[in-house]
Amino acid sequence: MKRWLRTLLIVLPVACLLLCGATVFIILPQLREARAANAQNASTAVVERRSLDDVLIASGSLRPERFINLAFEVSGTLREVNVRVGDSVRAGDVLATLDTSQLELQLEQARQALLIQEANYANVTKPASQREIAQARAALAQAEANLASAQAAFDNQQNVITQSCANVAATESAFKVAQDAYNRYVTEGYQFDVDFRPDPDSSVGKALKQARDQRDVAAANCNAARRAHSSDAALRAAEAQVAQAQAALDALLEGATKEQRDIAAAQLEQARLNVAQAERNLSKAQLTAPVDGIISAVNVSVGQSVGLGGQPAFVLADTSALYIDISVDEVDIGRVQVGQQARFTLLGVNAESPFKGVVERKSTVGDAVQGVVTYSARIKVTDRVPQLLGMTADVEIILATRKDVLTVPTRAIRRDPNGRQFVLVQRSEGAPVEIDVQSGLSVGELTEVNGEGLREGQVVLINNGGARTNGGFFGGGR
Repeated sequence: MKRWLRTLLIVLPVACLLLCGATVFIILPQLREARAANAQNASTAVVERRSLDDVLIASGSLRPERFINLAFEVSGTLREVNVRVGDSVRAGDVLATLDTSQLELQLEQARQALLIQEANYANVTKPASQREIAQARAALAQAEANLASAQAAFDNQQNVITQSCANVAATESAFKVAQDAYNRYVTEGYQFDVDFRPDPDSSVGKALKQARDQRDVAAANCNAARRAHSSDAALRAAEAQVAQAQAALDALLEGATKEQRDIAAAQLEQARLNVAQAERNLSKAQLTAPVDGIISAVNVSVGQSVGLGGQPAFVLADTSALYIDISVDEVDIGRVQVGQQARFTLLGVNAESPFKGVVERKSTVGDAVQGVVTYSARIKVTDRVPQLLGMTADVEIILATRKDVLTVPTRAIRRDPNGRQFVLVQRSEGAPVEIDVQSGLSVGELTEVNGEGLREGQVVLINNGGARTNGGFFGGGR
């Protein structure tokens, strides 16, 4: 047993020395040849310091802030149309004009009515002059004198009645006496002669006729006097004139009442409003652009009659702000946020650099078409761009940005079986050296990296599919 152990102790060191010799003289040359073959099969790239943008690509069309329908607010006949479809206009530019002859006439009539109401208001509110007061007092005195005369005439009618009716009773008595005498004449005549015929021209007949006439005349005079007395229209008229003259004098002395002043003021204000409305109507005979924009539709022509409530005369695209509406796939919409910067190109515009924009909003309601769900998003244009509405725009939304970072081709980053990441940095002499790295943002074929000892300008190897370097012992020195 002791002899075996002694023999083992002698043989084991010798075997180790033989293995190390084999490694030095056989295996290491083979590894050098493998590394040289790997380096020959690998291409190279330079570590660069640059900025990386992670972008989402979409497309849409250039659209204005809104479309504004423009119509006349007054009726008339078109005298001028100054724009065509596609014309760019500025706020305040005159697009079309109506014939204004009728509107000008209405304005002049309103101004004349205003002058009348101004004069009326001044007359109502001004104080009475001494001359006007004196004239009013003289008118009252004259009315009072007329009333006194009318009253005297009315009172004198009683005397006329007394005188006119005094003979009525006497003539009535005389008529009865004459009637009785005539009746006796007729009676006695029939008693003596059966063929007797009364004679109207007899003395008693003439006396009866004369008495009747005198009675009728006296009755007529009496009735006429009574009718004149019962009609006091002249007296009432005279009294009304006095009341009117008194009221006129009182009005002059007291001035206009509050109600009269309010009515005059209201009439004056209405006349002013009528003038303002007529001026507004005249100003509306010109249709102007409310904002800067592009004419997208013209629906009128010279000589055409336009009224209220019809189709708009023009459609104006408001270009104070421009937008691009895009559709984003449901797998990407969560990465899109309001406020993210964007850049875009226009299909028909050759520009030195992309135009700029910003994500203004995104929809939270998807639109499913044939099983594909997309969400709309709006890009607000923040650059000055050609106003070519409807032109196709290719958009890139910048989801993430890394500024001034070291980058290498993604295929230059290697991993060992333990997941360690490293790059092979080429040296001017000898085998490439491994440098541990941590990868960051990847965009296209480039990836952000950083690691101790990694510097801008270093040359790294890119594995093109030849002999594989797995790191550790087979990856070369570090």
